Amino acid sequence: MAEKSRVSSGASSALVHEVVAAIRSEPGEGMVALAELLGEADVAATEVEQLLASVQESQQLTARLRRRATELEALFSTARELVRLQDVTDVLRRLVERAHELMGTDVTYLSEVDDARGDLRVRYSVGTVTPEFRDLLVPAGFGLASLVAESREPVWVRQYARMADAPHDAAIDAAVEREGLVSFLGVPLAVGDEVLGALFACNRHAHDFTPDQVLLLSGFADHAAAVLHSARVLADSAAARARAEDAYGELQRHLAATQVASSIHEQLTAAVMSGATIVDLVTTLSGRLGRRVWALDQGARPLGASTGAVRGLPARALLAAAVRASQRSGHAEPVDQGGDRWLVVAILGADRALGAIVAESEGADAPADDVVRPTLERAAHVAALVSFKRDAASALRADRRARALLGVLEGDTAQAAADLSAEFPAKITACAVVDVQADGVLTAAAEAVGDEGIVAVRGAHLIIAWAVPDATDATERMRRMIADRLRRPGIRAVVAVVDHAVSLRSAADRAARDLRMLVPLGIADATVRSDAFAPYHVLTSAAPDAVSRFVEDVLGPVREWDSRRGTALVQTLAAYFDGGGSRQAAAVSLRVHKNTIQQRLERIWTLLEGDWDDAEYRFRVQAAVRLENLRLRLTAGG
Repeated sequence: MAEKSRVSSGASSALVHEVVAAIRSEPGEGMVALAELLGEADVAATEVEQLLASVQESQQLTARLRRRATELEALFSTARELVRLQDVTDVLRRLVERAHELMGTDVTYLSEVDDARGDLRVRYSVGTVTPEFRDLLVPAGFGLASLVAESREPVWVRQYARMADAPHDAAIDAAVEREGLVSFLGVPLAVGDEVLGALFACNRHAHDFTPDQVLLLSGFADHAAAVLHSARVLADSAAARARAEDAYGELQRHLAATQVASSIHEQLTAAVMSGATIVDLVTTLSGRLGRRVWALDQGARPLGASTGAVRGLPARALLAAAVRASQRSGHAEPVDQGGDRWLVVAILGADRALGAIVAESEGADAPADDVVRPTLERAAHVAALVSFKRDAASALRADRRARALLGVLEGDTAQAAADLSAEFPAKITACAVVDVQADGVLTAAAEAVGDEGIVAVRGAHLIIAWAVPDATDATERMRRMIADRLRRPGIRAVVAVVDHAVSLRSAADRAARDLRMLVPLGIADATVRSDAFAPYHVLTSAAPDAVSRFVEDVLGPVREWDSRRGTALVQTLAAYFDGGGSRQAAAVSLRVHKNTIQQRLERIWTLLEGDWDDAEYRFRVQAAVRLENLRLRLTAGG
């Protein structure tokens, strides 16, 4: 009995050991050995069957727990990588690989939302064999992916080809067929209300996915969503930080540019207070900016000392267009020509551009354009102040001189002439009358004339008393400048020679009459000399001495010779013209020899200063002779 008890005790111990080992084994393993051992232990058949069923159930539970532990370890590993999150691509790739290993499917891949439409593109895959599937784009609204994204729930199909819950796409179906995939399980990658993508597990055979597989893949999908969301947050944060750094850098550059511009502005303001001109300002700018700078007048022409560097400037038409653009925008405008660049800023007055400042664009060791641009704009403001100051002084001087000139034109007295000489001591050589009347024309003309003359507005005319050798050329330049500034074609001007200040009034009146004659003659956009109308002055003048002055101007030396010598040279000229320029006819008329007529004519040519071969001059002489003979006949008849 004791021996049997020992055997039974030993068998019982072995039986317990075998049961425990079987429970820890994979489902189905050790069951045969356990059944044999139970038979040897004389265990009833019904008990053996119950015990084996309990062991199999325990095996399945143990295997499930073991698998769950493996799954949890994989999820925990992904979670730890998510916390460290160094390389998003590497984390997601390993996540897909772990999901593939644990799911046991043929293919596992992750698709990410590719654009605002909601298209999904494959980013990471394991088990694929065709390259086109690894970069497959699924349009929104098509395929299984659209069901996953729209429902935000796991979706699976046993056979994809027979799926009828979503529209098929020919390109997607072809890629799935080439890859050989049949069954699909897809779970969404969602954060809040946003779907970032989907995680898929696929087999190349028909398969019904279990709830455990759905839960496992959903766990990986949640981690993948967290990775993508964190990556986007970090990217947005990095972008915001980069934008903040860029903004801070831009602010620093702006402050530096403002500091430089303010420093130059203070220097320019101080220069203005000490009486600097616009040319002085651009010279200072050039030195501070380390590049060439020019000042332009209203016609986009270089001013003052800067005119020596015209070759460094772009075409005048480009400059004029840039000045107009700057006038509209209020800022410096770029000009490009032949690979070179300039910055142009208009000097603005109340209603027009007074000129402009031009600077070369960036050069070696020179401040950047973001410094030059505000500096030029501030300099233009200072230049405008200089222009206003200059214009105010010019306007006062122009008004004072105009009153002095009008005193002579209206009073025609010796005192008025003396007052004009005190205001403008230069010798006046000519008087010009221009048919123009507009606001600001007096100041503009006075500024253009400078110290070469003096101007005044009289009625509808601009009067210029010149002190230059060639008043006709000076008047033509002035006429063109006024026409260009006023943008008014057809302006006319007449220039009359002046012997002294007292004769300014008569010269201005004569030029005004000549100006009126230009209209019926169809003359416009021109400057003419008053002496061209000399023969007709006697017809248009209301002055009582108009005829005598004309005759004296033309025949004065001949009349004086007749008076001193008792000759008849004027009478000879009359007979010569009456005879049609025939010496023989003149000799017959005067009853003298033909040689006498020839000698008298030679004396007349010597006394007269004009060119006898000039038809216009001959006409004037003939007119003067006929007027003189008319005067003599009328006097004798009276």
